[in-house]
Amino acid sequence: MKRRSDRTDRISSLPDDVLAHVLSFLNTRDAVRTCVLSKRWRNTWTIVPVLNFAFNEFPTELVSEDDDDDINENIKEELRFDSFVCSVLDNRGPSHVDTVTFTGEFMDHFCEPSMRWFHRAALLMPQVISAMIPYFELEELNLPDSLFSCASLELLELIHCPFNGRAYLKQNSIALGSLKTLMLVNLVLDDDFAQKLLLGCPVLEDLQLFNCELLISDISSNVLNELILDDCWILRHMRISCPALVSLFISSRKNTVQIISLENMTSLVYATINLAGSDDENVVDNLPKLKLLSCLSNATSLQLRFLPLPELKEQLENDISNCRTFYNLSSLDIGAWNMVKHFSLVALFLENSPVLKQLALSLNRDVIQEMPRRDVSFQLEYIETVNIFCDEKKLASKLVRLLGRYVKTMGNINVRKFLDG
Repeated sequence: MKRRSDRTDRISSLPDDVLAHVLSFLNTRDAVRTCVLSKRWRNTWTIVPVLNFAFNEFPTELVSEDDDDDINENIKEELRFDSFVCSVLDNRGPSHVDTVTFTGEFMDHFCEPSMRWFHRAALLMPQVISAMIPYFELEELNLPDSLFSCASLELLELIHCPFNGRAYLKQNSIALGSLKTLMLVNLVLDDDFAQKLLLGCPVLEDLQLFNCELLISDISSNVLNELILDDCWILRHMRISCPALVSLFISSRKNTVQIISLENMTSLVYATINLAGSDDENVVDNLPKLKLLSCLSNATSLQLRFLPLPELKEQLENDISNCRTFYNLSSLDIGAWNMVKHFSLVALFLENSPVLKQLALSLNRDVIQEMPRRDVSFQLEYIETVNIFCDEKKLASKLVRLLGRYVKTMGNINVRKFLDG
């Protein structure tokens, strides 16, 4: 006698919360499509805690800009996408939404960028909103006030991906009482926005700004734990005062080394600073007293990449000479300095870092002249590892000999070319 096959729908018999969890791994369009499977699945998509909208799930053929009919079809697809997203958000069940992510472009019926979905998403009180918005020639990102007053929001990511330029982000008010992490990309931010942000986000711990134009003169916070300014244009003298800051990462565009001042960095453990100098002599002449390295004395790990002009060398030396001893510094990585002209800066670090264990130096590839003779008034007892990145072996050997005058004993000495990283 043949055994009958078991055709029981075991998946449909799972509890609602399990099914919702499974559907959360799908993009929202596919999750909604499950409503046709059976009566059991008809409303399951309405309780999925993660909503993931992606415009590429509404495919269109690549078209030529000269083909008006095809362009109209593209606009229709964008309108369909906008309509779909808003329909899903409007027809959600009363269950909680954890995360809303969006990648795509919305157009309204006037062929203008549509931001109405932000308002609908904020009304669902999610903990996370992440949006990638590809618009070109958008001068200002007009976001609804409801987004910046969402009481449940803990993480907000706004990634503007323009074809050309960056867009201003301005808000009438900001009241995000639960926000802990904010990431902004390709935006223009000014003092008014920064002030409202820091006052309106009382528990903001992690601020990440990428490829932004910063017209900000002050970043002061007693709760900020991590600050990232990556590949930004810092267009004003910026004071950063964050006594609770543990991790600092600054990698800026040109014309910025002279306009960064750090204060109250008593909790700082990790710092990476990559700053380019300025070719504008007027900027250098008007340089305020530099206060940068002297506020890093509590760090355990420093990575420094500077391209200073000769006029800045004295300011840097005066700044570091004002440091207290780097009692905690165990790892130091210095690069992009001309070691012939600026080795005194390295020497000042060696003199003030009694527990330094790892030292990495990257030498300018074009510098092949003799290392200078200097009077040495101190010697560091021991460095565990020295890594030198240099394309010229002869220059690397000279640098090792020079280090030997400042360090009694060096453990592992590794010389590598730049490409070997």
